[in-house]
Amino acid sequence: MLFFQQSSVVDKGLTVRDIRVGQMDTAFGSIMLGMVATALVTLTGTWVYGTPGAGDFGVHRIMGALVHSPIGSIGTALFALGLVEAGLIAAIAITASTSWAVGEALKLPRSINLPPQRALPFYLSGLLGTALAAVVVLIPHAPLGFLNLTVQVVASIFMPAAMLFLLMLLNDPEVMGVYVNRPWQNMAAFAIVAALIVTNGLYGVTVVFPHLF
Repeated sequence: MLFFQQSSVVDKGLTVRDIRVGQMDTAFGSIMLGMVATALVTLTGTWVYGTPGAGDFGVHRIMGALVHSPIGSIGTALFALGLVEAGLIAAIAITASTSWAVGEALKLPRSINLPPQRALPFYLSGLLGTALAAVVVLIPHAPLGFLNLTVQVVASIFMPAAMLFLLMLLNDPEVMGVYVNRPWQNMAAFAIVAALIVTNGLYGVTVVFPHLF
């Protein structure tokens, strides 16, 4: 999402006059996504925890367990809707950020505003990535849970480093000018980065050593 955000800001042609609106938009989206994620984790943890083999459950097994829980069919439908919403956001963000990254690396036309005939590599890289992901999902008996956890662990390793580089840029007066980070912003940012490093580290350890805790 970090790389999607920076590329989308450039693609939209936003300027310093749009910073305030962009902050509000990001805050609203983060809060809403956090609420959905919290609801999904809470529901799953409440009604599936303690079920034999729950650690290896896929989405279909979780859905089956929720159907027979007190939340019933309506709650299960809302749970499924949350999964679809999260999946769509992830698919859009990953596909678009990959396309932008390919365009930037190869110095090719890259913009959602361009028609396909003018930015074919931009659209093609995203389509190929989506198709590859779809093929993996459709492989019979593919260890999707393991693959998902592996991706999360890899992301947890690289995300703190990316955020630290971002903080370095935000504190560079030559780059940011009058918008350089204030002390309270640095304190908040470093607290968030530290929390992410700790939680991501614990998450990675629990995946590699599931019986440690």
